[in-house]
Amino acid sequence: MSVGGVGRGGGKGRAGGAKGPSGKAPAGKAGATSFGGAVDRTAGLVGPSGAVGSGNVQGPQAADPITSQALAIAKQLKNGDFKNKEEATKKLVAEVLKEKLRMKSSALTSKIADALQDDPRLNQALERLWSKAE
Repeated sequence: MSVGGVGRGGGKGRAGGAKGPSGKAPAGKAGATSFGGAVDRTAGLVGPSGAVGSGNVQGPQAADPITSQALAIAKQLKNGDFKNKEEATKKLVAEVLKEKLRMKSSALTSKIADALQDDPRLNQALERLWSKAE
């Protein structure tokens, strides 16, 4: 019998050789991705809390360049370097595109920024980001 059918409890007569591993690969990949995301979120929560007794004097600290850019943009928005939140959002989207995708497109930046502001859930996340500036 094929490799996939031996010792797996599958039904008789089913080939299953190619299906077994291919069926498991995306599930394992998704599990690794979600696990990695959970680790990243946990690290993000642990980082800004600081050491015992620090009192969080230094404020939020960024774990990666995108987060540090976002916090810098939030501070600039608070200091009045941007006219409004829409400009700050466009700057943040442009930084993400530059850092992650190595591209610069003002049209794409505008479309993404508009979509972020139109979605209530994402807009709420942006508001939380802008409020983190100290």
